[in-house]
Amino acid sequence: MREYVVDVSAATSWAEFIGAFNQGFVRQVGGEWNGNLDAFNDYLWWPDEHPYRLVVRGWHLCASAVNQHETWDRRPVLDVIAEILRDNPQAEVIFV
Repeated sequence: MREYVVDVSAATSWAEFIGAFNQGFVRQVGGEWNGNLDAFNDYLWWPDEHPYRLVVRGWHLCASAVNQHETWDRRPVLDVIAEILRDNPQAEVIFV
């Protein structure tokens, strides 16, 4: 199973979180994510090999800072990202 490792432990903002996901996952599958949540969902389907493993390091370390950014409906952004990850069974997501 192909594995992608995304290290968000140093992210102190939404922009840094986006950068970490681009570096660890999105660029490796041929994209460049700008933070749009619909696009994030789409990128999760881009890897050629399904299923695959997505290891997210430092989620708990960045959550309070990154969640200062809210979605259009005023929800903490990482709550929405977590929902999107749960709704994509082709990605085995591991939070470490």
